[in-house]
Amino acid sequence: MMHARLLVLFLVLNLLSCKNNDVEVLHNQIMDIHDEVMPKTGEIAYLYLAFRKKVETDSTISSYQKLELLKQADDLEKAEDEMMVWMNDYIPPHKMKSSKNENEIIDYLQDQKKIISNIKVHTNASLASGKKWKEMLSINN
Repeated sequence: MMHARLLVLFLVLNLLSCKNNDVEVLHNQIMDIHDEVMPKTGEIAYLYLAFRKKVETDSTISSYQKLELLKQADDLEKAEDEMMVWMNDYIPPHKMKSSKNENEIIDYLQDQKKIISNIKVHTNASLASGKKWKEMLSINN
């Protein structure tokens, strides 16, 4: 009988440990994505300002090119804003422990991982497109 109780206790503790590990793993995955994307905000800001300046000061580019550069600048700004809003809204798991159970925290983190992954995709696509336009129009500053 004592062995059965110890076995049940061991299994319960093991399950709790796994959930805590899941929380830590998810949080670390989220932070890895954040750490990969966040340094790109400097390049986003640079391209945004360069495109705006080009539109305002270069009379040799076509109306189509001006519209495209403005679209590119807006998309870059949106990608940067998404990251800033996400960073402001993200709640680290340790701050939720008193108000949420492990399953709620895991659900939250899974949602946050999807959100930051989408931000990564948008940021990378915006930068790739922006770099093409920078090269096409020989934008240096």
